[in-house]
Amino acid sequence: MYETFNIIINPEVLLSLAVLSLILYGINLSTLKLSIGILQLMLWAGVTSLASYDAGVDELLSWPTAFGCNGLLMTNSWIIISKILIITGSISILLMGTDYVGTIRIKPYQSSPMGPTPSVLYRRGDSTTPILVLIVALSSLLLVSSINWLSIYLAIELQTFSLFILAALKRDSAYSTEAGLKYFVLGAVSSGLFLFGCALLYGLTGETSIQGINSAVGTDVGKILITISLLFKLSAAPFHMWAPDVYEGAPTTTTALLATVPKIGVFSILVQIGPVTNVVLVCAVLSIVYGAIGALNQTKIKRLLAYSGIGHMGFILFGVAIGSFESIQASLIYMVIYVIITICSFSIILSLKLAKDLIVEVGGLSRDNPVIALTLALAFLSTAGIPPLAGFLSKWLILLSGISNGYYLICIIAVISSVIAGVYYVRLVQIIYFQADYPILIWQKLLRPPVPGWDRRVDFSKSVVAGLTFFLILFLMISPNFLLQITHDATISLY
Repeated sequence: MYETFNIIINPEVLLSLAVLSLILYGINLSTLKLSIGILQLMLWAGVTSLASYDAGVDELLSWPTAFGCNGLLMTNSWIIISKILIITGSISILLMGTDYVGTIRIKPYQSSPMGPTPSVLYRRGDSTTPILVLIVALSSLLLVSSINWLSIYLAIELQTFSLFILAALKRDSAYSTEAGLKYFVLGAVSSGLFLFGCALLYGLTGETSIQGINSAVGTDVGKILITISLLFKLSAAPFHMWAPDVYEGAPTTTTALLATVPKIGVFSILVQIGPVTNVVLVCAVLSIVYGAIGALNQTKIKRLLAYSGIGHMGFILFGVAIGSFESIQASLIYMVIYVIITICSFSIILSLKLAKDLIVEVGGLSRDNPVIALTLALAFLSTAGIPPLAGFLSKWLILLSGISNGYYLICIIAVISSVIAGVYYVRLVQIIYFQADYPILIWQKLLRPPVPGWDRRVDFSKSVVAGLTFFLILFLMISPNFLLQITHDATISLY
């Protein structure tokens, strides 16, 4: 049994070594031109260690339950599918940010009335971000495997601290600093609630394993605090207040990371813990409604995607709150499709190199680049749940589970909210195809200084990510059998 677990934990070990190597090279060789090539090499070593987990997926789907690390970690089919989803999302984020590691430019002296003085200008490609992305991936992998409150808390904190830094990484931007500060303050409150809930559960049960809380008496308060903390991480209403500002202020690659990888880990552990149904159900309804209404008056694309993510988390939590086998499977399917659509959208947004991240900046995109315009339009329509795209399949399965279990009123609210949300998605498609540039945007393009090395062509890595995710958006609706099978096997392992 322990040998079985050691095989499963190998990718985490390889990823840890890659992260440590990147940190050491970043410290010792940060002033050498050779370090750029070394950092790129080590970065791809980290990606390779992540990709090594995808080998032998067919065998992993039916993997038996195994324990390791003195009962701190566990693995089964649900955990393995969650890890594969985390790994896929992390690799996509790294591919979208391959321009992090670039050239070095050093100006040791600058002229002044007092003569040559040392200059503080030292620009180089950002090698910090890929390291932090790998740390977020590592912590998410450990989080979904954890079955002990101590290991869960440590994994969440490792993930959260890395995201704090990533959100505030653009130090010359007031928006990024504000985003990092807001995320830090509210994240600290969330962590405090989680720790307090764990303390209450330990005081009542006398054990730190999550497997004993369902049979214990009087643990509702502790479970409610833990559930609220995890709902904050998922940006579910009414604990969503940080999401729009952080999404807007953080670098776009960080926003893509926040919208995908951490939510996979938190969703996986929330299902395994067995949350308080009433709390999750209320938050699901509020998220569905507020996510649809809040995005109607947005003018910036990242804020719009933040409210869109809130609405999607509402649908996922609705399936979790129902608690049946079919609803849990539907929630997992929804999470998979949500990650695919989000990565596709952000890869295209990064490729467009928008100046102000305004929605109207995509106006006339169909004339400049018809392929990108079609991909972005279909990604938005899939997000809205328009058939025959993959987004329709995920929403249909969630609503089918709700109707089968008697949640008729909530299903009606969800359908109405989806119609409202479809308004701004269709509006985005209308801007892409039928709206020309605004005069102010034309002047911005004329007066904006040229970016060195800027090219209208899409980077190869971003085009690969966008192409693969776009294919999945179309393919999963036409032939969803593979997705249905792996999510079915994963859900069985929970029972």
